Amino acid sequence: MTLGDYLRRLVRWLASLHAPLGRWSPLAATGLFLLAGLSHLRGVYYLAYFGACVLLLLFAADLAKTFIDEGSFPLRPATKMTWPMLAFRLLLTGVLGSGYSFFVWVGVGPWWPPIVWPVILFICFFIAWRNLQLWYEQGAEFEQELAEDAQHHAARLPASTNPQMR
Repeated sequence: MTLGDYLRRLVRWLASLHAPLGRWSPLAATGLFLLAGLSHLRGVYYLAYFGACVLLLLFAADLAKTFIDEGSFPLRPATKMTWPMLAFRLLLTGVLGSGYSFFVWVGVGPWWPPIVWPVILFICFFIAWRNLQLWYEQGAEFEQELAEDAQHHAARLPASTNPQMR
């Protein structure tokens, strides 16, 4: 086995640990960063900061897994996005990413070098865009399942429920 194979196995293992929280891990991590920033107890500060870093590491492994597994990106064509929909998604990404970055800023403290803040902001916006994409895909899958269920349910119903029509 090569080093690349070991790294792929490690990323897949870390991504499997991420599965219980799913798309809520960035929100939980930012909440833990906020708790660390607002806490005056050193034990709570270190525990929350460590937990947030672990959650972000697991989320990063989940993102990396989508790049190393061929089956992670569906080959189905994406639906066309209209300008109003794109603008709305960019607005939601901005709001969600700003919230993430604010909580991270409160958590790590403003004493970090200013050169790091654009990187943190970019990462927070990327995570927000990815979360919105996952929510959109989950909604589309749910709509498809509802349509299949309705079609299956309609096929089982008799042609008429009115006895006079028979």
